[in-house]
Amino acid sequence: MSTGWFSGYFNQRLSSPRILRARASIAVAVFAVVTSIAASQTPTPADPLPTPEAQVSAPAGYTIHQTVDLGGRSANATGSGAMYDTLVNLQSGPRVLGETFEMRALPGKTNTVVDLLSAIGSGFGGDPNNFTKLDASKGKIYEFSGLFRRDRQYFDYDLLGNPNIPGGQSIPIGPANAPTGSLAWPQVNQSPVLFNTVRRMTDTSLTIFPLSKVTFRAGYSQNTFQGPSLSPSGYQFAKYNAILEEHQRNSTDDFTAGIDWKPLQGTKLTFEEEIDHYKADSYFTMAPGDFIVQEPDGTKAALNDYDSQTPYPTKSACNANSVGATPILSAPQTPAGLPVINPACAVVTSYLRSQPTRILYPTEILRLQSSSIKNISMNGDFRYTNANMNLPNYYDSYQGLNVTTRSLTYTANANAKRQVVAADYGIVWQAMKTFSLSDQVDFSSAYQPGTATMTSVTTVATPATAGNETINYAGALTTTTAAAGAATIEGSGAVGVPLPGYFGQTFLTNNLTATWDASSRATLSLTYRHKNHTIAQGFPHNIPLAVGATSNGTVTIHEDGGIFNVALRPTANWNVNGTVEVLYADNAFTPVSPRQTKHYRVHTIYRPRPWATISGAFNDMERHNNTNNNQSAVAAGDDPYEGPINHVDHSRVVSLGAVLSPNEHYGLDFNYTYSDVYTATNICYDNGATSTLPGTASTNSSGAPNVCPGIFTRGSTTQLADWFGRDFMDAPTQYGSVAVNLSPVKQIHSNLGYRISSVNGSQFFNDARAVNGSLDSTYQSPFVNLAWTIRPGLIWKAEYNFYGYGEGGPSGSQYCSTSTSTTSAVVPCASLTYPTGITESPAGLTAPRNFHANNVTLAVHYEF
Repeated sequence: MSTGWFSGYFNQRLSSPRILRARASIAVAVFAVVTSIAASQTPTPADPLPTPEAQVSAPAGYTIHQTVDLGGRSANATGSGAMYDTLVNLQSGPRVLGETFEMRALPGKTNTVVDLLSAIGSGFGGDPNNFTKLDASKGKIYEFSGLFRRDRQYFDYDLLGNPNIPGGQSIPIGPANAPTGSLAWPQVNQSPVLFNTVRRMTDTSLTIFPLSKVTFRAGYSQNTFQGPSLSPSGYQFAKYNAILEEHQRNSTDDFTAGIDWKPLQGTKLTFEEEIDHYKADSYFTMAPGDFIVQEPDGTKAALNDYDSQTPYPTKSACNANSVGATPILSAPQTPAGLPVINPACAVVTSYLRSQPTRILYPTEILRLQSSSIKNISMNGDFRYTNANMNLPNYYDSYQGLNVTTRSLTYTANANAKRQVVAADYGIVWQAMKTFSLSDQVDFSSAYQPGTATMTSVTTVATPATAGNETINYAGALTTTTAAAGAATIEGSGAVGVPLPGYFGQTFLTNNLTATWDASSRATLSLTYRHKNHTIAQGFPHNIPLAVGATSNGTVTIHEDGGIFNVALRPTANWNVNGTVEVLYADNAFTPVSPRQTKHYRVHTIYRPRPWATISGAFNDMERHNNTNNNQSAVAAGDDPYEGPINHVDHSRVVSLGAVLSPNEHYGLDFNYTYSDVYTATNICYDNGATSTLPGTASTNSSGAPNVCPGIFTRGSTTQLADWFGRDFMDAPTQYGSVAVNLSPVKQIHSNLGYRISSVNGSQFFNDARAVNGSLDSTYQSPFVNLAWTIRPGLIWKAEYNFYGYGEGGPSGSQYCSTSTSTTSAVVPCASLTYPTGITESPAGLTAPRNFHANNVTLAVHYEF
């Protein structure tokens, strides 16, 4: 359902040959096991060989049961296909909705290769999620399990990362004083982080002698992640930023081997080796949608600058000495072709960034579990990881024109190590029948040193002379290789000079808990928690961070608090659990990290009748950082005062549910949840306002522009025009579902219901053109399904689902200005003629996202 230039590539589905291969692989695996079992049987007089006339439905000594659900779906979606694929992504076509196979050994049958063999699968034929699972076991000898999962993840919420380009802008085609046409400056109608990727996950495990004193375990897992996606360039290359197409190709291979030893009843020792290998082969190229012009020879070219609020700046982007009399843009050479750009203007014709990375994570684990000592139980583990990370060949190169540069190529390499030592130990002492003490200690220490080296910077350029600074200059080009020690990309080291880096952190947490069974209906527990967290970065990384510094030192955070838990059983049919958790930290690593945490939880279940269950829950987490984090630097005069930050966030959830099933003919399932996720922080921001593009503004109590105090250019006494605001996001959400199941007769079962999620939220708009989008939206899905048992083993099924998504509006910043000056006039955004969120459509300056869909699924369930 996706639209645009990615439609062909992004709508790929699992091909028919792949479906057949997946199903065939299951059949082959099952057939191989079944035939080996049949071959291993020794015929006896009581178990004669089958005659050719006899129909063999199962190997001797086994029973077999199979089911299959075959059908298809009709999906009819209107509106935003991209949003439908993001939230639903169910398409039309035939489907294998489910299949099962089970083979069991008959009671008393002992000379078998396998006692139980089962396989299940679902979703084949084009659904975004499908899986296959195979299990086999033989009593006390072995247990085997294999699982394959595949899921397609499509995401195109086009407001995420969108620069909100105003529409109606263009670049003239032909002479500036007498244009013959125009090229529309494109709005970004897809998310700059769009992706359509596929994960394939395989997990296998084998246990030998699962019930013996010594047990052996082995496992293998593979996870592949691949497919196209979009990604902003992240930094300026050539002359401007661009949207890149990232070709995802990443995988992990995980090997596990372990041995369990049970020397005593109630005690188990485990040694386990885990080896994880990560392989990243993703690479970046120009996104096809970037190419909106062409060179005189027909080569497609990108203007980049995708996030510019104004069109391509022809004066600053073109070499004035080489433009000549040719217009910046000329008419296409063929009907419906791309406009031709002047060869003296900055463009990108191709780009490639590759960074193949390999990581090897070997981890040794030693575990202990024991309850052999009377009134004492304990568990613990020790883990050690010594990982190696290697990026042997980083390559970054573009071709095009930027002033005189026709090509610029960077190469580099990097390597790092990661060492982790971790240990956990917990012990419980049942001091009395109604009282116990427990202690849990968790320790983790990670060190990650690394080095990156820019190995070369190569520039290919035209002469810097009039008429020659063009992309089609045919003379000799100058190739320059940067000398050792030359500067490179911002944030990277000089050519040939290794740039070391270091990150590490240590956690030590202790939880001491006392538990008292006050009565048969009440249990109380109290926990004291102490945690030390040390974060180290840069060089040096073994001394406290210097006053005013942001790197090269350590930050230590101490956290203390208590947790009180109550478990009540007022009646035999009613349980209530409640927890209060209060924590305080003496420092914070980031301005939005909490210094104070309060967490309240209550959960209850009540069963007034055997056929009725009523449940409720309340969960409230409050986190605060009411101090600014640079007090020492301010006191030392190294930094200006920029506080208080006054960060607050909370997550509150209240839910109520009921399941009523008075008899086999009807029942009711009801759920309601209200949640509110809120975060707010004082910020200083640059509104980017111009005379034609308003910026978000705020006022103080006197109505004057609300600017941040003490914000100066380094070394200057001139105050910058940074605005002050309360950055916040609030997402109160109501979710409800109700389902009625009806079964008037034994052969007919049906369900009908309704699900809805409604968000009525808002946010601080530091972009005057931004809108709420999904923060003010409703997503609903009524459904009905029917199952008719025609005869035992044959069931006809039908299901209807409606999916509807819509966003409310208008929304946007309330106040705007058309200047960044501290004396700016602040006016209501709705009063301006320029585009602002409050005057735009609810979709904002991008493609609409509303949709609705009617999906019908028909299937037949057959057992044999």
